[in-house]
Amino acid sequence: MKPTRVIIYLAWLIILVGCNYPTPEVVLPTSNQLLSSPSPRASATSPVDTPRPTMPRGSEEAILILEPGPGSRLTSPLRVAGVSDPTFEQTLVVRIVLDEGTELAIQPVIIAADIGHRGAFEVEIPFTVSGERNALVQVLDQSARDGGIIHLASVGVTLAATGSNDVLPGASHPETIVIYQPELGDTVAGGIAYVEGFGLASFEQTLVVEIRDVEGNVVGSLPIMVDAADWGLPGPFSADIPYAVAAEGPGRVVVIDPLPVFDGVGHISIVEVTLAP
Repeated sequence: MKPTRVIIYLAWLIILVGCNYPTPEVVLPTSNQLLSSPSPRASATSPVDTPRPTMPRGSEEAILILEPGPGSRLTSPLRVAGVSDPTFEQTLVVRIVLDEGTELAIQPVIIAADIGHRGAFEVEIPFTVSGERNALVQVLDQSARDGGIIHLASVGVTLAATGSNDVLPGASHPETIVIYQPELGDTVAGGIAYVEGFGLASFEQTLVVEIRDVEGNVVGSLPIMVDAADWGLPGPFSADIPYAVAAEGPGRVVVIDPLPVFDGVGHISIVEVTLAP
């Protein structure tokens, strides 16, 4: 086993605190797991989300979590801070998820910038745990059309009932998953979606690509491998994803970085397209 791979598995062993969790199927949180379904906010005259360009390689992460950083030890309340691209009504949702998938807390936060502009966000979230627990802090952007997640970033931490905080800093970094094809607004037709991009897969070099219809239903799905030089490094990915829709309409290509613990999701990037049979 290569040294880099050994380091990665040791890191996962620390996160899993010695437990051997099976890799779960990726299941995205449904709208009733979030604070509220945003679908009623979308009008009949604007059925799709505000267009946002595909992130070019090397650009900053769309939702950048700067506090807490990975490996922080935290007591209540937990402060989450960072910088985000603009979202619908400049709203983000912060979730705290325990290692076995339990949602410990969920709270909205507003980006401190004018509509349509990237800006800072911060929020304090109280929580209650017994002893120490491994957890994932997720910050997500929710679709105004169907309530689906259109971007998600996360960081692994330890939560503690008592004791001192050890807040490690986060760092600026490029977008974790970039989708090159299809591009924003493209029409995907013929029952096969060619998806190409560049990204980092946290576990077993595997990403999951989903094709979702106008209502957020999964109409095509396939796990794919990142073609990286070594484990734990980013690299290109590409695949033909079969899908089936009855009629032409808005859709979404979703690329997910699945995790073997928490709720199974570490990162999500999407591109809005038109899906045709």
